[in-house]
Amino acid sequence: MKNLTAIALFVAAGFVTAGSALAQDHKVTATVPFNFTVDGRTLPAGNYTIGNDANSPRILTIADRKDGVAVMAITIPDSGYAADNKLVFHRYGNQYFLSEVRTTSGVMTCHLTASKQEKWARAQTQEASLRVNNDVLIALK
Repeated sequence: MKNLTAIALFVAAGFVTAGSALAQDHKVTATVPFNFTVDGRTLPAGNYTIGNDANSPRILTIADRKDGVAVMAITIPDSGYAADNKLVFHRYGNQYFLSEVRTTSGVMTCHLTASKQEKWARAQTQEASLRVNNDVLIALK
């Protein structure tokens, strides 16, 4: 009976390992030359790895290992393909908000919803009669 239990656990572990091997993580890198906000959290300028995994495609991770910065955000997937890999930021005055990730493969193409901070910045910019929503594009590597 003990041998049967051990074999069953071994087979189950094999399926879990095989499932993990089939689920591929998707990652790109970008150098962002300015501070920016993602989901209400401000991140410093730096070299970022942006990714998601096949099991949770709506959850985007953004990390800069050198500075020890990481954030996760829930996104709205977009099935479209982009001509180039790029990050799209909305700019209001001197504030930048990550808005989209566009990839040529379409695997990570997604939109981020506007945070309270971004909505407030947009309202302040419109109230001051300044140009609104200057999109800034950053190439992905």
